[in-house]
Amino acid sequence: MSATVQQSLGEFKSDDLTVKLLAGLYSVVPFSPNWVFYNNIQGAAQRLGAGPDVVSRAEAIAASEDVGKAMWMAGMLDTSDKLIAGYAGVKNLLSFFSSSSGGNRRTFEADPQQALDAGLKATGLAYMTYRLFPGSVGDKVKQFRELDAGKEAAIYFAVGEIALPFADNLAEEGAELVQKLMNRNEGEIAKKFAEFSDQASFKQASEMFGQMVGPLGQYVEQAKGHVNPIADKIKGFLPSGATLMNVADSATGVAATGADLMPVWTLLGARLAAEACVKRAMNGE
Repeated sequence: MSATVQQSLGEFKSDDLTVKLLAGLYSVVPFSPNWVFYNNIQGAAQRLGAGPDVVSRAEAIAASEDVGKAMWMAGMLDTSDKLIAGYAGVKNLLSFFSSSSGGNRRTFEADPQQALDAGLKATGLAYMTYRLFPGSVGDKVKQFRELDAGKEAAIYFAVGEIALPFADNLAEEGAELVQKLMNRNEGEIAKKFAEFSDQASFKQASEMFGQMVGPLGQYVEQAKGHVNPIADKIKGFLPSGATLMNVADSATGVAATGADLMPVWTLLGARLAAEACVKRAMNGE
């Protein structure tokens, strides 16, 4: 059973590596919303300017089946040994910055496994969006884009999963890079997704992604001129060498080894779910 929104948020503390990484990333990406740390739905409500009366309604929405499925997907995005990915997203960043591989693996062609991983992350994000928001597909995209947590998830995907690992592709493709990545890996993404989910879920995610590819591509294009400054800054927030072997994140409870180092998507997904539930409660659901 997947963790609830409250449980997932409650696993994080302000000084966790996961939180520090994201806070550091958003502090240097000029088109990011201001990072606000919170670890419960009440904190999400405060961020959206909602009063205490909204929290109980948001908590009821958070207990729904659709939100539970979105949280399940968020956990899958972080867990490479449960079929979603061959490489965890943060491991991709560590690999990019390591002396042995940084600068060498900068294209889809040079690292097809990482390209597949990025495609699966995009599909998973689309599935979460489909489940978390009401209305038509167009309505869902609009609500996703309006939330700061939606912007945060889109920016992390654009920067951490696309712009930094595939900087050479980025220089040539820009906003078209996301669609190119998905087209290139369409068959493998469908096959991999089918290993842990059903055809109906993949259809929902695919339909949703068709409307999200444009907005995600815009964030990738925005990142285009900031790759080097972002890379220089992020280095300071990622452990390496001996430090890497001795740090632990309270949300994982295990020593960091590179694989599944920090549950970034679990936190981003929980924040997206929390803010979506609060917004729906504010709208009278």
